[in-house]
Amino acid sequence: MVKQVRVVEFHQNRIDLDRELVHHPELLELLANHPSDEFEIRIAEISLYCDVMLHGDYLPSDLDKLCGILRNKLWEKRVGTPVIIRERGEST
Repeated sequence: MVKQVRVVEFHQNRIDLDRELVHHPELLELLANHPSDEFEIRIAEISLYCDVMLHGDYLPSDLDKLCGILRNKLWEKRVGTPVIIRERGEST
């Protein structure tokens, strides 16, 4: 018996949101309570963390935009050490 491979493509905003999560340890603890297949619940948890109010039903295109908004909010709240960029040739 041959198993079929299922390929699922995600919008870039959803991928970017997922990549941003690693910079928010408190949020990761909250999301650990929800499996990855509970996307809507995870979005609600992220929205609450970002102080973004959700209301109504969302189309896939709306969810894509929401992921972009949440990613930007998370970036603004980023936890961690700031990155210092030095000019070329500048000594440490």
